[in-house]
Amino acid sequence: MTTFTSHDGLRLRYRTIGSGPPLLVVPGGPRASSYLGDLGGLAEHRTLVLYDARGTGGSDAPDPAEREAAAYPALAQDVHTLRRHLGLERVDVLGHSAGTVVAQAAAAADPGAFTSLTLVTPGGDLFGVPPTDIGEVLAGRAEEPWFDQAKAALTALFSLGPDAPAEQVAAALLDYAPAAYGHWEAPAKEHVARQQAEFALTAWQGFWGAGPPANPVLVDRLRTLTLPVLVLTGSRDALSGVAIGDHVAAVYPDAVHRTIPGAGHYPWVDEPARFVEAITS
Repeated sequence: MTTFTSHDGLRLRYRTIGSGPPLLVVPGGPRASSYLGDLGGLAEHRTLVLYDARGTGGSDAPDPAEREAAAYPALAQDVHTLRRHLGLERVDVLGHSAGTVVAQAAAAADPGAFTSLTLVTPGGDLFGVPPTDIGEVLAGRAEEPWFDQAKAALTALFSLGPDAPAEQVAAALLDYAPAAYGHWEAPAKEHVARQQAEFALTAWQGFWGAGPPANPVLVDRLRTLTLPVLVLTGSRDALSGVAIGDHVAAVYPDAVHRTIPGAGHYPWVDEPARFVEAITS
């Protein structure tokens, strides 16, 4: 692991693994990048540049009084600062979950800096689109032993307000965790345990800044981007759903939406071979 100094003086930690053309990976959460692992073996095909988002892992946290320094536009500038630090004029970028928001904001800020954009299990908040099919995806798992607990947790999450105690939010998310994976087996359970240690709730709470998540001005900029975009969803993702993939892909002039069968919100954990094939192809 090493560090770079970002646009506002914060020191952020990053590492590179694998071989092949570089792929700059924007973590979701925001959180430390170790939850990404080697992206299901993708490091055998690409040199992955993995960094800890500001306020997570080994990276500096912004001053809590500077709300904008924790919001996704500031995180988007981190992407370009790291790219320049690595001496890359242009680079392929992959964002996961909330990291897709950061990646898209970075692409809109400097379209010529990205050669391609891969958006893994994006949400609809940036586009003002509600998750219309989460209930349907979750209902498809009704025979699994954790279903009742997850269903109650989903109800709790929708009822919690923005000022809910962090402990309540964390507890509900933990109860809902099985619904985020395509297979609630040992790899997924181990992944959840790692995420608990890495997730920075304070960083997440500042992610959208002071305004509403929907940003039509940014979305209009995305409509003009001509770079190739791959949108990946998981057929069992009860966090973001599947339908949002079509909406996100429709924003871009050159985009493809692929759904990975059997995968949840972390497709490299559930279906690593299918995940790697989807990207390398």
